Amino acid sequence: MAVPTRKSRPKSERSPTGNAIARISAVAVLACALGLAFVLVHYPRALNAKPTTSLAQGCVNEGTDRRMAGTVICWAQQRLSWKSDQEPHFVLIGSRQRTSVGLAWPPYFVFNSPDGTGHWRMFRIGFRYDRAWRGYIFPTVALKVLPKPLQY
Repeated sequence: MAVPTRKSRPKSERSPTGNAIARISAVAVLACALGLAFVLVHYPRALNAKPTTSLAQGCVNEGTDRRMAGTVICWAQQRLSWKSDQEPHFVLIGSRQRTSVGLAWPPYFVFNSPDGTGHWRMFRIGFRYDRAWRGYIFPTVALKVLPKPLQY
């Protein structure tokens, strides 16, 4: 009795592998983050706006700036952040004195742009390395107006 053989499909008809799906997902997330940064760069925000929520929300290495959805974000940060002495290596696209995009691994995206009034608009998303805390904080999403560009 002959055993039926399975005919191999052409490469164009095969489903994508795990690596291909990961690459496609990373590109999609980066494209969304870049699009959001460009849209939000012209969104009016005050420099050093006062927090409207209480401090001590439980975020990892918490500062004084406002946390939207602080309860959820801080809970996630407590579980998904980790200590590490290994700082990320950044790739800078653009100029530190003009509009720039910074990329790093673990996935981290930073967009800096002057607003024309002497201030800088900064958008960041991903696994942020905090030198004071000596570790990676995740999840991190921020849109700020700063007196100088964020240094990587």
